[in-house]
Amino acid sequence: MRITELHPTPTDAEPLDIPAELLDSVRRHQSHLASLVASLRAAGLSEDMVDASVRTLVDSYAEELTVAVRGLMKAPPHA
Repeated sequence: MRITELHPTPTDAEPLDIPAELLDSVRRHQSHLASLVASLRAAGLSEDMVDASVRTLVDSYAEELTVAVRGLMKAPPHA
């Protein structure tokens, strides 16, 4: 999958191949971001609550992404 195949499609992004090992994570977190935006809009939360919600989501993704990247670094490169 390429970054230009994500939905919604990023506008000014350079084409980027996403390794198959990361696709599930990318799709799951993309869905979480969309849900978070919808929830925050509906709830009308304060900026502090928005900051805390985004930080929680980003921290969760950072942990998962770090594990995935470490695994990819140990694996032989794709041809």
